[in-house]
Amino acid sequence: GTDAIINIKSAHFGPEQGEDPAEFRPWRFVGKSKPASKVAHDFLPFGMGRHACPGRFLAIQEMKTVVLMFLQRYSKIEIQDPTRTNEVLHSRFGKPLPTGLYFTKRA
Repeated sequence: GTDAIINIKSAHFGPEQGEDPAEFRPWRFVGKSKPASKVAHDFLPFGMGRHACPGRFLAIQEMKTVVLMFLQRYSKIEIQDPTRTNEVLHSRFGKPLPTGLYFTKRA
């Protein structure tokens, strides 16, 4: 058989994702009418159709919990070299680059 890979990047970086989809904007999807776990054509982090990840609901809940824990414990999170973080986004099997993260604990 032949492996076929769908270009998911076109869905995540298309004009319907708003201005400059490559820029990190954590509030981009706030206020949207559908939950993050909903399977749709415009955002495919968990696959599509009958092959959609069955654990997506747990994954979303875990991500929200981790983000909340960071926000409660740290007042500031800095990335040593934020320009390097985009390098791995453009590769399907990219190896994460070593990046320094600095945390300022809440008083």
